[in-house]
This record gives sequence, structure tokens and C-alpha cells, in this order.
Amino acid sequence: MGKRQLKQPQRRRARWRRVLLGVVGLMAVGGAAACWLWEPPEASGGTPRLVVDRTVQDFGYVPFEAPVRAVFMLANTGDGVLRLTGVPRVEVVKGC
Repeated sequence: MGKRQLKQPQRRRARWRRVLLGVVGLMAVGGAAACWLWEPPEASGGTPRLVVDRTVQDFGYVPFEAPVRAVFMLANTGDGVLRLTGVPRVEVVKGC
């Protein structure tokens, strides 16, 4: 009977350790999520300025439905935060 009395408090301690470990784990996950979702404050008084390396891309003669690819380099030369919120507008001119 003495052995049963000694095992029972150890199980309770182990259960509290698991609960405490679970609470600490949830706090760590919550803190990481809060840091991930937190956005840095806006730059005060700055004005963004978008600079594109070129505005026209000429591929020459391209067969119909042939894939082509163009890469444009974008840079923010201003002192504010530049955010691209929409889909860029692309105009395709054919037959020139």
C-alpha cells in the first residue's frame, strides 16, 4: 500500500508539468504569431518614388501563342515606404 501512495503524487506532478509545458508552448506560439502579424510603423514624412529601369520592351517578331518573358527592375528611390497594392497594368501593342 505504501507504494501506491508514493506513485499517486508523482502522477499529479507529471500532469501539472504537462499543463505548464502546454501553457508555455501556447504562449510561445502566440508571441511568434503576434511578431509575425505585427507590421512596422510607417516612415514618417517620407515620400516613396518608384523607378523602373525601362518602360518599353520590344520582342520583335514572335509567333502566335509563343511564350515570352520580360523582367523589369523596380526600385524605391524615395525616403518613404513603397507599397504595391494592385496588379500592375500592362499594355500589349501588336503589329507595330
